[in-house]
Amino acid sequence: MTVDPAAGPPLLLFSGDPRRARPGAAPGRRLGADPRFAAEATTALSAGAGCAVLDHGALLAGDTEGALARVPRGAGPVWYRGWALPPERYAALAGALAAHGGRLLTSPAAYRTAHELPGWYDTFRALTPRSVRLPYAVGRAPEPAAPAVESFDAVGTARVWWVDGEPVLTGPHPDTPGLRPVPDLASVAPAVRALGARFVTTDLARRADGVWRVVEVGDGQVSGLPAGVDHRPLFEALVTAGAGYPLALTAGRVALRALLPATAARVADGESAGFDWIDGTPAETTSGGAGIAVRAAAAGHYRPGWGVFVLTDAAAGTALGSIGFHGPPDDEGFVEIGYDLSPSARGAGWATEAVRLLAGWAATHPEVRTVCALTEPENLPSQRVLERAGFRFVGEREGLRAYEAAAVAPNPAGAKDEEPLNAGSHPRS
Repeated sequence: MTVDPAAGPPLLLFSGDPRRARPGAAPGRRLGADPRFAAEATTALSAGAGCAVLDHGALLAGDTEGALARVPRGAGPVWYRGWALPPERYAALAGALAAHGGRLLTSPAAYRTAHELPGWYDTFRALTPRSVRLPYAVGRAPEPAAPAVESFDAVGTARVWWVDGEPVLTGPHPDTPGLRPVPDLASVAPAVRALGARFVTTDLARRADGVWRVVEVGDGQVSGLPAGVDHRPLFEALVTAGAGYPLALTAGRVALRALLPATAARVADGESAGFDWIDGTPAETTSGGAGIAVRAAAAGHYRPGWGVFVLTDAAAGTALGSIGFHGPPDDEGFVEIGYDLSPSARGAGWATEAVRLLAGWAATHPEVRTVCALTEPENLPSQRVLERAGFRFVGEREGLRAYEAAAVAPNPAGAKDEEPLNAGSHPRS
């Protein structure tokens, strides 16, 4: 994924209110967003997104210039969020935005695939009830719906929101807001990633035998958000991904999953926050690292891409600890990392692989000239982790041992972490 540090945050383009802006109202209403999306616009603004409104009616009528009258030129990357559009009108929107210096992050082809059957069906065939398409005769009432072939438990339907293949928000389906099932996504995630659409939803229901089945796939730009659910994780993910930063980094057996501020606040409070922690809950050092991101966001210093990641087993999904940056690169291109592991994850090489992965990603970023880590002098296990990850000792800084990343080397076969004294505790390695 290419990052342009000058690009800034993406633009969230909401369906506008035909009655236009409302002075003195909440930010989303002042912007002029349709009442259905005004609260979302307020959340998007608080997450750091740029926001503008689209004249939905004008677009449907074929007036693309009129539709974009309140959209700034040179918008750069754009997520649409509003009422559903016929695929041909969505394609017209993409073309008009491109002519104005904007770029829809969901392509017209991806929108059609996720928004309409049979676009997504083949990818999810093994995970969804068998579907049959029948010809529709104009002027004749459709046949009554046939009984469902599969029997489902009465636990409600879950709607999962995915950005760049990562599940960023799970909540009830808007039709059953009082029921909040928690689906198993192990088999769904590979299908979502194979679909190739950046922003999608999956609706899942549990069958009588306990198996979760996909009953609908949708384009996330036009899927309904349920009331009563904290939408911040979704819009923080859209801002991060839209700016070109990863929501996950994966290499070998390690996957680093971005811990964005709204979710980091829960981890800082000791909650599992949807992760399957190896020791049941996040370690105290992990919660402390999450607290760094929360405080940075509260102070206005947080930048997408330069926060904390949860270190997970890529195959099992188990959360093992955390790793992250102490902030974005400074004016000299200097960036510092820190990491920690849950007690049960120590001694198996996880920290070495995670440090190598994160430092390797940072080193490819145009803003970064030096990747550094600091350790207490007595923390020998953490120093060995850094050395195996390709860092070299460069001297003492304020009583701490300073290491800087050299060329990122392949992970030695069978390399293990030493049992840490206080392994990689935040805020220092």
